[in-house]
Order: sequence, then C-alpha cells, then structure tokens
Amino acid sequence: MERFDLSAENVTGALPEGATKEQGISLAIGFFDGVHLGHQEVVRQAVALARRQGLVPAVMTFDPHPRVVLGQGSQYRTVLTPLGDKLALLAELGVEAAYIIHFDRAFSEVTAEQFVKSFILPLNVKATTVGFDFAFGHKGEGNAEALRLFSGGAVEVQAIDPVYLEEGKVSSTRIRDRLEAGECTDASRLLGRPYLIKGTVVHGDARGRLLGYPTANLLPEQPYVIPRLGVYAIHIDVLSDTGSSVGHYNGVLNVGFRPTFDAPGGALKLEAHLFDFDGDLYGSALALTFHTFLRSEKKFESIDQLVAQISSDSAQAKEIFSKTLPL
Repeated sequence: MERFDLSAENVTGALPEGATKEQGISLAIGFFDGVHLGHQEVVRQAVALARRQGLVPAVMTFDPHPRVVLGQGSQYRTVLTPLGDKLALLAELGVEAAYIIHFDRAFSEVTAEQFVKSFILPLNVKATTVGFDFAFGHKGEGNAEALRLFSGGAVEVQAIDPVYLEEGKVSSTRIRDRLEAGECTDASRLLGRPYLIKGTVVHGDARGRLLGYPTANLLPEQPYVIPRLGVYAIHIDVLSDTGSSVGHYNGVLNVGFRPTFDAPGGALKLEAHLFDFDGDLYGSALALTFHTFLRSEKKFESIDQLVAQISSDSAQAKEIFSKTLPL
C-alpha cells in the first residue's frame, strides 16, 4: 500500500503505480483507531465500491488524534493501533493508498467546505465512505450530507450504519474500557483479532533470571493503550527487521510497577516470561498478544512467595493454552 503524507500546506497526493488520476478514488475517511469491526465494515464497503466502479481503494486518516490537539481528552494520547499498525491492517482489507493528514491547530480551523474543496476534490475522489457518526471541518460542522453538498454532487457518499455485537455498538471507547478491565476476550471480539503491543526488549535488572524465570523487559515502540495492571497469559512473536515473525512462543506477562521490589512512583513495566525459550533477546523486537487476564498485580511478603506465584501463573497459562488453538 502506498502511503502519502498530506498537510494543510501540501494537499497534493499520489496514486499507486499503474493508476492514473483519471481513474479516480474510492475514499474511506476516519481516524480508525483499532481498525475494529465497525471500521472494517466502512473500509470493506469503500473497497467494494472501488471494485465495482474501477476506482482506487484508499483511506484518509489523521495523525495525531484530533482530540489531543484540541485538548479534549488526555486518554487519546494512547492508541489501540499506532499509525504503522493501522496502515498495515487497512492494507489487509484491500486498501491501496493512504492519505495521512497531519492534524494541528491550523488544520482544525479548516471549514467543512474548505476541506472538501481543498482535500477531497483535488484528489479526484469519486466516492467517499464514512461511519454513521462521521464529522469533519471546524468544530465538527460537517457530516455525510455536507460532503455531498460541498462536492456539488461530484462525490458519491455512503454512510455506514454502526456494527453491533451482542450488548452494544462496537467502538474504540468500548474496546478501551474492556482492556482497562482486563477483559481481553471481549476486546478481541470487538477488534476482530487479539489485541497486541509491539516494542523492543531493553535491559532490566536481570532479577527474573536469578529467580529462575527470566523475563524480557519490553519498551513499547508507540503510545499503546496499556491494559489493566496484572498478569496475563500471552503469545509472543519475535519479529524480524521486516516485521515478520521468526519465533512464536507462549508465556506470561506482568504489567505493573513491581511493588515487591520497587518503591511507589516508579515506571510502568511490561515483563514477559517466554516458555521454552533460552537465549538473549536484548534489542529484539517483540509483538505481545494478550490472551487471558490471570490476576491483579500484588506485593509479596517474600521472594519465595513471589516465585511460587510465578510458578502458579505459568502453570495456569499453560493449562489455558493446552485447551485453545494456537494463533
């Protein structure tokens, strides 16, 4: 998938090799954090329309989150899918071009009409697909009908109804809530895939190895949403330079502040113990996939109690994995 960076000062785009501007674009527009089941439906409809009409299937998204720039929610400084992850998932859905608009204060002042005439029409967009609650332009003044109006009828617009899963609407907020509660299975169902965090293994204090349970101390590469503090059964992929898996393991992960060893106010740590692994992972890139929440983080009165609990956690995770299909 081609990726093109646009800004308020640079509104020209490019097309994938072999495509021409005359061919036109079918454009899905949105922030798409999580690329969850609802987002997937929007993108699939845009891709299907592109196939029917001979257009280039594309997306337009924004970076960073508009609410962060506008000071409307510090929680949006973390994301379910950082930009690179998001683009990879969109490509899997059939998207061939991605237009990324750098969202800043200046762009937030662009009116809905200016957005259509400066960012949509110059790309030769023939059709747009948006979510049911899509809003754009200064103070969110624009909607799907405004897209039709300001394009002068030149752009076909389809608004996609929300996707519901059992007890409610699928949304990024709902997924965040599930992760913050440690409900990995629920979050995975809403995402349409397990939740994962990527990062690099950095040096810790090597205490896990001394306890008989060596751990990989993961530094997330992007500001991911961090699930509830505690211990998880996880899958771990060791990644190559191209991002492909070169090793797949089961394990347990502690997300927290290590109260048994560290004083309050320390840094949050993600420490993974890989089953059946013996080697040096320092500097390696890992992808941690969350499977099951095992227990909350707690402080132990002795090292022996901690070791016994880690042994119990590992046994519980292995039992869980023995009853589930591998990823």
